[in-house]
Amino acid sequence: MLLGTYIHTLDNKNRLCLPSKITKILGGSIVISKGFDGCLELRSVDNFQKFSDSLLRLSQNKKDSRIVIRQLLANANELKIDKANRVLIPEIILKEVNIKKDVVLIGLGNKLEIWDQETYYNFKKSTDKIYESIAERLDDDQQ
Repeated sequence: MLLGTYIHTLDNKNRLCLPSKITKILGGSIVISKGFDGCLELRSVDNFQKFSDSLLRLSQNKKDSRIVIRQLLANANELKIDKANRVLIPEIILKEVNIKKDVVLIGLGNKLEIWDQETYYNFKKSTDKIYESIAERLDDDQQ
């Protein structure tokens, strides 16, 4: 399971060094893709296959489905993790979410999100104020 928060810096070649306990979970290859709220998502190849299968079950006749599928699959790349636990993130995908150098990685169980550090702290600051009331509403939805 992917958990925790990690602060990292991309090197000058846009390589991200992943924590070794993360690479043990993910294996030698991963898929990185555009996420939501201004981040990238990193999944194991198997997990991404399940995710993309669920996307492809959406109706291709609906414009909203086509937009989401295009955004997520066109902005995805399979990457190899090197012996130093690094992945080379393509420049084009970094630009999609305005990631520059300093990043925050957050584990969300089945995936890892990669955020530009400033973007993440702004997002976290705005959601810290409301997450308890959201949790309460979600609990109400379950009953």
